[in-house]
Amino acid sequence: MLRFALLLLIASTALALDLKPANDGVVIEAGSMGSFTFANPILRDGASKPVHKITEVRGGTIIYEGGGKATIATTKDSIAITFASLPDDVKTIELGMLIDIAYSQGGKWQIGDKAGDFPRAKASPPHLHSGNAGTFSLTHALGQSLEFTVPDFTFQQLTDNREWNWGIFHWMGLVPLNRDNPTLTIKLSTKQSGPAQKLVDVFGQNTREDWTGKVKSLDELKADVQADDVYYKSLQPAMTDKFGGAPGSGAKLGLKRTGFFHIEKQGDKQWLVSPEGNAFFHLGICGFAPSDDYTYVKGREGIYEWLPKLDSEFSSAFREGNADHFSFYLANTIKKFGKPHTLEDFANRMIPRVRAFGFNSIGAFSPAPAAAQTASFPYVQSLPINEWEGVKRIPGAWEVWDPFDDATAKLIAERIAKEVPARANDPLLIGWFIVNEPRYDELPRVIPSLPGTHACKQRFVASLKTKYTDIAAFNTAWQTSAASFDDLTARGIEVKTDTAKSDVKAFVGVFLDTLFKQVCEATRKADPNHLIIGTRLQPVTIEDEQLCRISGKYFDVLSYNYYTYGMDTAALRRYHDWSGLSLMLSEFFWSSPKDSGLTGGRELKTQQERGLAYRNYVEQAAATGFVIGIEWFTLIDQATTGRWFSQYSGESANTGLFSVADRPWKPMLDEMMKTNHGIYPLLFGERKAFAWDDERVRVK
Repeated sequence: MLRFALLLLIASTALALDLKPANDGVVIEAGSMGSFTFANPILRDGASKPVHKITEVRGGTIIYEGGGKATIATTKDSIAITFASLPDDVKTIELGMLIDIAYSQGGKWQIGDKAGDFPRAKASPPHLHSGNAGTFSLTHALGQSLEFTVPDFTFQQLTDNREWNWGIFHWMGLVPLNRDNPTLTIKLSTKQSGPAQKLVDVFGQNTREDWTGKVKSLDELKADVQADDVYYKSLQPAMTDKFGGAPGSGAKLGLKRTGFFHIEKQGDKQWLVSPEGNAFFHLGICGFAPSDDYTYVKGREGIYEWLPKLDSEFSSAFREGNADHFSFYLANTIKKFGKPHTLEDFANRMIPRVRAFGFNSIGAFSPAPAAAQTASFPYVQSLPINEWEGVKRIPGAWEVWDPFDDATAKLIAERIAKEVPARANDPLLIGWFIVNEPRYDELPRVIPSLPGTHACKQRFVASLKTKYTDIAAFNTAWQTSAASFDDLTARGIEVKTDTAKSDVKAFVGVFLDTLFKQVCEATRKADPNHLIIGTRLQPVTIEDEQLCRISGKYFDVLSYNYYTYGMDTAALRRYHDWSGLSLMLSEFFWSSPKDSGLTGGRELKTQQERGLAYRNYVEQAAATGFVIGIEWFTLIDQATTGRWFSQYSGESANTGLFSVADRPWKPMLDEMMKTNHGIYPLLFGERKAFAWDDERVRVK
């Protein structure tokens, strides 16, 4: 009898560990060391290729294609994974765990007798270590360590995934399956290895590095007030209409003046038109408010050189009065300007600044401050149907709800009817995003694997029953042995034949059509005046003709969070042709870790290169004739110790136009302004699009 057990034994010393089963593995909450997900095991064959994908995860049980099963049981200090009925071709078990990029800030690793620092910059080669060993440990800058003891025959590999433009580290363990003695034990222990390092200075900057523009003293910070005044007055943005459009272009191009932003098509050219009837290219900025600059300080106070009390002159630098969420950026503005932070002061200061840079609108993840109305500064909004607002998501498919669930459909209609009409007559509103980065591409895997408690699973099985009528006909087409259609509803279904894949794809089309129709009809009823600008798709999701065509039935714009180095205009053309829609490239950035003290994302060597990459991206996109806008992510750099809502595992990248010290990244902005100030001559064919002659941005 096959009994393969993976035991994770937790010995709590320096910090308490908390284990939480999840859909994608077991989450290990390690306090201030962060959160780690010990991923569901992957089965490999003799050639070390993955085999037998997971078809269902339910209640601690994993079902694999071919009938293999893994049962996960957790206690407060252990995880036991017991395998059964594994197919004969399974030879190796792959274990894996992601490690936050924040470990590049003073973190260390050790595998067996090999040790090193998590690299500050992208490692070359990307594999920090590969080899067989019986232990693996990581140590945080706080001086805390977490050690795994694994079987001596485990092949371990630690990798810096920044090589593939993913800011994270990855640990992998490959364990041969010994069918005669199929028990694997992994133990965890924790300890305090040493004192905490001071990683963050009094201005919220990285203490371990220096760079041009790093603030060294309070006097220097205060002197920026006068220097800023000179700098911003020196900028010469192009003339625009009241809303940021090209003045006089409406009459020249024959565009309509409707009083609201809208799309007009003229042959192969698509225009976003301002309320005054002029051509408008959306140059937006995501996070146009203090947001990613807040960080979670509780439990790691020792790494900061300075933290104020909540009941001090810096109280407005804490998010919503929460002592755990602090913004060094806001503390610096309080020091710099000598008064507490308010959102309206912030917006009144920022709108003239970014307008001088040539940006003309507020992007996603931003409030709509009164200052935007006073300054006639356009903005976008997202529909009030987030998970934290009660709209439940389907497990395993990020940001996707079940459109066949009556309670969910009712709540969506109610929330939109309640919140959206208040902005229906605002000419400054460009349009509505639906959600951010939904993983519709996961639906072909997730829907068949769901239990029958989900309405979409019930509807899916009903569609199969309608098509096949007889369970025997279904079993033949799908090469399975279900006892009845009711049996299909209750359990996960393997999708292994071409016919099965075709059936699933067809149902996913019905699912998406229902979802988009549901939310768009409710939105247009509440607000008939503004654009629906889509669901901010990711590259892995947008490459789907069916999805794009269904989007074209309901949306006004296809929004795409397009993170890249090189601008693949042929791919953009494909999505445009499939959907028939204008495109908005709704999220992107590049970072320069070496001269910001922050971690990377899409890494470049200098701030100027960030600007050159922006010019290449925006101008190549605008020249297509169907990309009608972009949104840069973000206004202010992310906090050195990560974003507040991710606690100890938050992004901490050089995303901003401004540093934590409220200093604009001028070399980057010098390049950005060349594009922003000249965007309309480019759209009107009066100049050619900029192309950066750099190998990294050439589409292969």
